[in-house]
Amino acid sequence: MAQNVPTEPAGDKPEESGRVEDNGTNRSNVMPISAEAARQLDDYGRRQRADEIFRSGKYEGEELRMGQVLRRVREALLLDLGEIARDSRIRENFLMAIERMELQTIAKGYLVPYLIAYSKYLGLPEQEVVQRYTRECGAVDEVKTSAPVPKIGQISKKQTQLPLIVAACGALLLFVAGGFSVFLLMNKGPEEVVSPTVVAVSGARDSLFAKNASSPGVPADLPLEIVAVRQGWLEVRGADGTIFLSRTMAEGENYFPRLKAGWTVSARNGGAFEWRVGDLTVGPLGPEGAQVFSIGVDDQLVRAAEISAPVVAEADVPPAAANGNATR
Repeated sequence: MAQNVPTEPAGDKPEESGRVEDNGTNRSNVMPISAEAARQLDDYGRRQRADEIFRSGKYEGEELRMGQVLRRVREALLLDLGEIARDSRIRENFLMAIERMELQTIAKGYLVPYLIAYSKYLGLPEQEVVQRYTRECGAVDEVKTSAPVPKIGQISKKQTQLPLIVAACGALLLFVAGGFSVFLLMNKGPEEVVSPTVVAVSGARDSLFAKNASSPGVPADLPLEIVAVRQGWLEVRGADGTIFLSRTMAEGENYFPRLKAGWTVSARNGGAFEWRVGDLTVGPLGPEGAQVFSIGVDDQLVRAAEISAPVVAEADVPPAAANGNATR
């Protein structure tokens, strides 16, 4: 006789031995990660990324100056300038100026303490940051005279004898000049009659000055500007070495340098910038793809004035004269 075997109810499902993913991995025995552990992993990854940017000095293949490195490290750590300003008690506009390496707003003597505090906050080596930053922005003198880091550079400064040598030479020259003057007074000969040649020499000197005075002047209010035709790094310095601009400019950005003040301009790609006066293009800052250093702003004034002069003259012509309807 056939034996009846109880069948499994239709509504019941076989017991699952474990959840299996599409790739064949059994996830039933994997312990899920906690939120705190996930946050720590994220923090560790951001820290690694920030340290890599600092060590290499690059971001997405682009070479960075130290101010840009500080900014990219801060962004990698997801830190906000306002938050750093509140915690470090450094004004937010000072932190922004440090990242842009535009130091004209920071009083002398405060740059190094600000850099040390900012570096500590970002978890970077303070002295290395100070050395690289000041070397790139030309503020090495401030590092040598700053109290917080008195031993950056040379540990013992060599005493130079140059001031004593200069003073001794000056005293010797004064002594020789005094003796020569006494000799001339004691051996004074008959007075010479003023000859026409003396007048000729004086006239030559006056004519030299007259030539300089009669040279065509360039207006100090000429709207000469530097325009970025594509993204590029630009630095503008004053005659005394003060850095007024040092950052990467986006396409279309412009900057009006001070005229007749001995300012200079440097760029990593001269073809990325143009000199302009209004809508008129004076010329490129330099050759395409070539670095340019210390280009004199005042050297562009004459050409800029020549290019803009016809436009100004045409604008000054009365409408009646321009149309040939001037009254006789």
